[in-house]
Amino acid sequence: MSLQERTKESFGFEWAKFNDIFAEYESNFLSYIAPIGKDFFKRKLVLDAGCGAGRHSYFADKYGANVVAIDLSEKSVQSTQCNTLGHVEVIQADLCTFEYREKFDYVFSIGVLHHLPDPQAGFNHLVSLVKPGGTISIWVYSKEDNWMAINIYEPLRKITTRMPHKVLYYLSYVPAVMVEICNRLRIPIFSYYRKFPFKTKLNDAFDVFSAPSARYYSIDEIYGWFAGLKNVKVHYRFLDGVRKGIVGVGVK
Repeated sequence: MSLQERTKESFGFEWAKFNDIFAEYESNFLSYIAPIGKDFFKRKLVLDAGCGAGRHSYFADKYGANVVAIDLSEKSVQSTQCNTLGHVEVIQADLCTFEYREKFDYVFSIGVLHHLPDPQAGFNHLVSLVKPGGTISIWVYSKEDNWMAINIYEPLRKITTRMPHKVLYYLSYVPAVMVEICNRLRIPIFSYYRKFPFKTKLNDAFDVFSAPSARYYSIDEIYGWFAGLKNVKVHYRFLDGVRKGIVGVGVK
């Protein structure tokens, strides 16, 4: 099975299982796209590239955008359709080849590109979908403050990504419960999860160990992706003082 097919199956299972939209996800979404805010979306044609269960499309629609959401997985598309109640145009498509009848005012892709076989090629294609003067923003994993992911999670993933998804789902309760205990005892580790419900912790535990491929980037590498765009802003996303990935924003 190809990497693309394995990724499609993994995230299809994930977004069928974890399709809730909690109120806490709104501030989370805005932190992924900062400095873009709620007022930016009004009356814009927006593409959510890799929509998962539609939690980001939901808020983009709420802010007044005309939203198109795409995902490779049929199960993800179904979850997004349920969560957005027909307000969003949801299409099953590969973001690396997707074409639309018009160009977008804004394209965002959150937590998706670093799972692709060729992340930069995926980014370049998304740029081609933005109209002149339009904006693109992304969030990807960072190398910084990710020692545990790179040195512990990644070696474990060589085993866990070969497990049946249902088995891995139940095994994910172990790390999720550990995070929950740390949060309740106010132990200063994984403290950024305190505001989230247990199901989010379970979701993230499954996500960490299920995706067949993941890459980690430096600020300079992401700046390189945005070469040729204007008003580029590339910065770390901070949660409770910890760097949690890289946000990149630019204007075509």
